[in-house]
Amino acid sequence: MIGIVAGATCREAVRSRAFLGLLLIFAVCALLTRVVGWVSSTDGNIVALDLVMALQSVIGVLVAVATGTVLVQSEIQQKTLYTVLCRPLPRWRFVIGKYLGLSAALIAGQLAMAAIGLLYVWITGAPLNPWLVLAVGMTCLEVLVMAAVGLCLSMLAGPLLSAVLSLAVFALGHAVATLPQLIDHLQGWQRTLAAAAAAVIPNLGYFTFRAQAIHGNAMTASDAFLSLAYAALWIGLLLVISIAVFRRKQL
Repeated sequence: MIGIVAGATCREAVRSRAFLGLLLIFAVCALLTRVVGWVSSTDGNIVALDLVMALQSVIGVLVAVATGTVLVQSEIQQKTLYTVLCRPLPRWRFVIGKYLGLSAALIAGQLAMAAIGLLYVWITGAPLNPWLVLAVGMTCLEVLVMAAVGLCLSMLAGPLLSAVLSLAVFALGHAVATLPQLIDHLQGWQRTLAAAAAAVIPNLGYFTFRAQAIHGNAMTASDAFLSLAYAALWIGLLLVISIAVFRRKQL
């Protein structure tokens, strides 16, 4: 049953206007990266590659938030959830199936954006290296974590509020990555607040490898494994919270 729910969710996500619209926006913006590279005072190839990789991350997160925050709410509003749950399907399987289906759609979108963006900059003269593939993989992990954040928040709030909170988590998740350099300069309640934020917000800096990849710098196997394990722990925790809330939700 998990596979059936996942398959239906994946097809629904891929066909959604938000998914297709954001992919179209990425394609248009990717074409414009060369213009920025040409007017830049630095290496235009590096600028174009950096913008393409950054766009892939931002658009991927927007797709994850736009689709993840309405996964269950749309089922409730359309009354299709009751048809699904009247079968012998535990609620935890429904949540897992929804997340797996969304994850499959998001990974497909990431691969499509990577293929479009990297092929375009390569055709226009930018050199590529194998580490860019790993950078795409790290971005996929970031997007999957944000999908779990969106799904979890959608269990606690409405679609609009959960989307706003998810984007706030995305912004703060990248800010948390700079805390090790800043926390020594903080004192008192500011240091306590920073430490608390670092504990409850995913550190998305673990998945930011594009700058190193663009310059051909390597990532060690231990760092890659750490990022994968960190993503798995956060996804697992957020799914457990989502399932616990959904089990007690009055439908």
